[in-house]
Amino acid sequence: MVKITSKIDLYDQLLEKYKEIVLLNNISLLAYWDLETYIPSKGFEQRSEEVALLSGILHERQTDPEIGQLLVEIKNHKEYPNLSAMEKRNIELIQREYDQQTKVPKDLVTALAKQTALAYETWKKAKEESNFDLLKPHLSKIVDLVKKQASYIDPTKDPYDVLLDINEPGFNREIIDKLFTELRDGLIPIIQACIKSPKQPDVSILKRYCPKSIQSDIAHDVAGVIKYDLQAGRIDPTAHPFTTGFYDDVRVTVHYDENDFTNSFYGMLHEGGHGLYEQNLPVKNKYQPIGYYCSMGIHESQSRFIENLVGRSLEFWEFYLPKLKALGKNIFDDLDLKQLVFALNEVKSSKIRIFADPVTYSLHIIVRYEIEKELFAGKITVADLPNIWNQKMKEYLGVTIENDAEGLLQDSHWPGGAFGYFPDYALGNIYDGQLLWKIEQDLPTWREDMRKGDLSKLINWLINNVHQKGNLLKPLDLIKEITGHDLSPKYYLDYIKKEYAKFYDIDF
Repeated sequence: MVKITSKIDLYDQLLEKYKEIVLLNNISLLAYWDLETYIPSKGFEQRSEEVALLSGILHERQTDPEIGQLLVEIKNHKEYPNLSAMEKRNIELIQREYDQQTKVPKDLVTALAKQTALAYETWKKAKEESNFDLLKPHLSKIVDLVKKQASYIDPTKDPYDVLLDINEPGFNREIIDKLFTELRDGLIPIIQACIKSPKQPDVSILKRYCPKSIQSDIAHDVAGVIKYDLQAGRIDPTAHPFTTGFYDDVRVTVHYDENDFTNSFYGMLHEGGHGLYEQNLPVKNKYQPIGYYCSMGIHESQSRFIENLVGRSLEFWEFYLPKLKALGKNIFDDLDLKQLVFALNEVKSSKIRIFADPVTYSLHIIVRYEIEKELFAGKITVADLPNIWNQKMKEYLGVTIENDAEGLLQDSHWPGGAFGYFPDYALGNIYDGQLLWKIEQDLPTWREDMRKGDLSKLINWLINNVHQKGNLLKPLDLIKEITGHDLSPKYYLDYIKKEYAKFYDIDF
C-alpha cells in the first residue's frame, strides 16, 4: 500500500519506480547487443532463456499495481491541476505505457521474447542459406504472438493500427496511407527521369578492396566529425547494423564489406545519427519518460539526416575526401570529388533496402508497409510472403528477386517481432525534408560551414530543436512546433528534386 502524504511524494515515488524500469530495460538491451555482436555460437539457446527471464521481470515492474495506484492517487489529488506541463506529460506517458503493459499477460511477453531470440539466430542461418522455409515456422509463431499482443492492448482497434501507434504515437493506417500515397506519386516520376537521363554516374569507382581495419579507422574518424561521443559509446561489427542504449552508454554497430567501403561508411553515419540523438537527450530528464526520444520516426529522421542530407552532399565531401584519402593509405587516391559524389547519389532500382539510394529508398518501405498491413489484416499468410514480396518489388521497383536472401530475408525486423516499425524509415525522410526547410532559414550558411569541415552549428540546431525536446510532444506536434507547418511530403520531394536535378541535369 502506498503511503500518501502529498502530491510531491506521490510523484517522486512514481518516478523512482519508473527509473527501475528504465535501468532494467537498459540491462535487457545490453543482453540483446551481446546477442548480435560477440556471444559465443553455442550461447544462443542459453541467452534466449536469459532474455525471456529479463523480459518477465521487466514486465512485472511495468505492471506493478502500485504504479497504477500511484497514477490514480496523483490524478485525484487536489494539487494535480497545479502540476507543471512536464510533470503532467510524464504522468501521461507512464499511464500510456502502464495501460499497454497491464493488458498483456506475462506469459505472452516471455514467449515473444524467447521466440524472437531464437528466430534471430535462425534468420541468420536462413539468410546465409537463402532458405525462407527455415524461418517460416518461427515467423508464423511471432506473427501470432504479436497479433495477440495488439489485441490485448486495444481489442477495438485494427491490430496493425495498434502497432503503428506504439512506434509513432498518433499515427494509423489512414494517416500513413495519405502521406505515403503523396510520397510515392511524387517519387516515381523523379526516379524514372533520373534512370532515363543520358547522364549517369560511374559507380565502379566505389568497388575497391579496403581492409576492415582501415574501414574501422574511417568509421571512428567520421564519428568524431559528426560529434558522436566515443567516450559514451562504441563501434562494433555486426551482420545488421543497429544502435542501442541511451545517454552515457550508446553503442552503434556497422557491417564491414571489404569490397565496398560505403557499406560501413554510411552505416556509421546512419547509426551515428541515432547515437547523437540518444547521447544528447535532456540530462535533467534522465530516467523520466520525457527524457526519452519522441518516436521511432523522429529517431530515423535524425539518422537519415546525417547519413543522406549531410553524408551524400557535395559540401561534406569537399572537406572529407582529403581525410578519406589520408586514412585509406593510397586506396582512394584516384577518386575525383564530383565523380565520387555523383556515384554516391546514383538513382537505381535495387533489391536491398539498406543499399538503396535516398530517392528509391521510400519505395522499399512502402512495399514492406503494404505487406504488413495485409498480413495483420489476415489477407495473406506467412507462407505467402516470398511471392507477395517478389511481386511488389517487381511492381514498385522493377527488380526481379532471384532468391530469399536478396528478398524478404534481407532484414532482421520481422524475426525480431518489429512489425509496424518499417513505416518510420519513410516517415523519417518526410520529417527530414521539413526539418531541412527550417534549417535553411535558420542557418543559411550551414552548407558553407560544412564545406570547411564545421558541422557544429548544424548539430547544435538538431540538438536544441529535436534532441533536447525529448518526449515532451507527439511527433506531429513536434514537427509543427519546429517548422510551424503540419507534416507534409512536399518538403522532402522539393529537396529531392533540387538535389537530383543538379546531378542528372534534369529540369523538374
